[in-house]
Amino acid sequence: MRVGRNRIIFSVVMLIISLGLIWPGYVLFSHHSPLVFGFPLSFAWVILCTIMGFVAMLALFFSDHPPKKRD
Repeated sequence: MRVGRNRIIFSVVMLIISLGLIWPGYVLFSHHSPLVFGFPLSFAWVILCTIMGFVAMLALFFSDHPPKKRD
């Protein structure tokens, strides 16, 4: 079974996001100040990583299922 280029890119992006949420990446953003949109920096970082994962999944979905053209 051949794995497509889009799925490889998605896997790499999700790996980077995962590393950003555990020890090597999270330590850089584990402070309670400054506030970002009213959230502590550590929580804003988790929210940003969640949004990036959602966008990556949407991109994979739309690349796997292109819209059908209407006549």
